[in-house]
Amino acid sequence: MQSEAYKLSGFTIVISALGFLLRWLQDMRIQNGQTGLPVRAPISFCVVGIILLAAALLAVLVRGLARFDAPTQAEQAFAGHTALYGVIGMLPALALAASGLYRALFPGDVLWPMMHRICGAATILGAFGAGHLALNIAKPDQDPARRRGSVLMMIFAVVWLITGYRDAATDPITWRFVIGILAECTVLLALYYVAGYFFHSAHPWWALFFCDFGAFMCIMSAIDPNGLAQSLAFAAMAMQLLIWSFAITENLKTKPLTAAE
Repeated sequence: MQSEAYKLSGFTIVISALGFLLRWLQDMRIQNGQTGLPVRAPISFCVVGIILLAAALLAVLVRGLARFDAPTQAEQAFAGHTALYGVIGMLPALALAASGLYRALFPGDVLWPMMHRICGAATILGAFGAGHLALNIAKPDQDPARRRGSVLMMIFAVVWLITGYRDAATDPITWRFVIGILAECTVLLALYYVAGYFFHSAHPWWALFFCDFGAFMCIMSAIDPNGLAQSLAFAAMAMQLLIWSFAITENLKTKPLTAAE
């Protein structure tokens, strides 16, 4: 179902680009340039609208794919047929490792630098988990390796969310951080549903929806003014979720005809 994979991934990328543009325009308008205080920005309604629209359209697209059979075993669901599962599959891990290293070494002018160093270390662990998954995700009889990789990525996502929330607690401008917090929550949900493949509890349609919606939210959040490490982490997770979404969609199967048909 490669054509369906290209359609879904293409739609996600296009609507994500629109979301990124709206978020960038909003970011320039949410605070007064002289006082630094929050101001009312009508474009914020457009940002909310694009998020709701993306969620609704992705839900419709994923529901439309229910006419196919979705494998529930990792070996079949993530079987690779293109370069996405070779060299490209390691790119998110490399970007995540660069994000973690940069955050650990250069936490910047933040209220809790040690928390950011811990987050950097967790991000490096998450990068190791992503690389581990890239190497083992479609190999037969590799459930222990896949489980280790997914657990490391979820540990990273939880620490990342906690760090983002602690930073947000001191920011008086809600719109400056709320999209990023929502993106991190969506990433955690996507990792949870993808991990279901490795623990014999797969929910293919939820995994597919949250992979694409999570990629959309990460691309939107990459513009947030929280430093290079944060932008790299969002870019890495967007790549990772898009790769998983493409693989799941590409490996859908046509349902066999019944006797009545």
